[in-house]
Amino acid sequence: MKIAIAQINPTIGDLPGNARQILEAAQKAVSEGARLLLTPELSLCGYPPRDLLLNPSFLQVMSIALQQLARDLPPELAVLVGTVEENLTAHTNGEKALFNSIALLEKGRVQQVFHKRLLPTYDVFDEHRYFEAGSEANYLTLDNVPIGVTICEDLWNDEDFWGKRSYITNPIADLAILGVDFIVNLSASPYSFGKQKFREAMLKHSAVRFRQPIIYANQVGGNDDLIFDGRSFALNRQGEIVCRAYGFEQDLVVVEFDEVQRDLQLGSISPEYESDDE
Repeated sequence: MKIAIAQINPTIGDLPGNARQILEAAQKAVSEGARLLLTPELSLCGYPPRDLLLNPSFLQVMSIALQQLARDLPPELAVLVGTVEENLTAHTNGEKALFNSIALLEKGRVQQVFHKRLLPTYDVFDEHRYFEAGSEANYLTLDNVPIGVTICEDLWNDEDFWGKRSYITNPIADLAILGVDFIVNLSASPYSFGKQKFREAMLKHSAVRFRQPIIYANQVGGNDDLIFDGRSFALNRQGEIVCRAYGFEQDLVVVEFDEVQRDLQLGSISPEYESDDE
């Protein structure tokens, strides 16, 4: 199975433009033989959408755009799209009205929806203002291959790496118990000095600890005070980098999952920068 990462540059609020970027990436992914396409966190509306999420008409148009995108995508390709879903039990349970979600689009319709479980509210993040945390481990089965699905912060709570837990749950551990073949992560992770080395070290630790290949998709671009550097990558069960996209530019990379070895195969690896300053 070939998995493509669409490292795109969404514009916050530009639903038609973002959908067009995803569609173009999907068409290229199909031409390269991919079965599954990953896009960044909240790729349909852009990240961070902030108080646009308080506008009911914006949410309604986003839902319509998601349905239209599902119809427009190549039917032979499964696509994971970052979106927002209404929390139908919010008023009765005293919860937040929305979920930070991933929609699985395939064969012209929304097949499944997954909710982000860990919501960061520190530094530049304020997700508790808008979202309710998902309560279930997320996975899909594609061509008899079980695939764990996570969103950004869901990978940032391995107590064995950090020496502590910031949240009660560890979504990677939950997915490993379920026996998925690999984990995908849709991210909007802002750039900071030395961030990529830290990401790769953290996910290498998790890949080795849980014997789980991990595919990490990140966006690029500048939104208000945030810069997103991309540099999406994938690691095999041994924690080795098998694929890496370019930094600070849009890219589409493909990595292959070997169903016999149950591991990711070596793909294209963009060179690291010679120094952190560069």
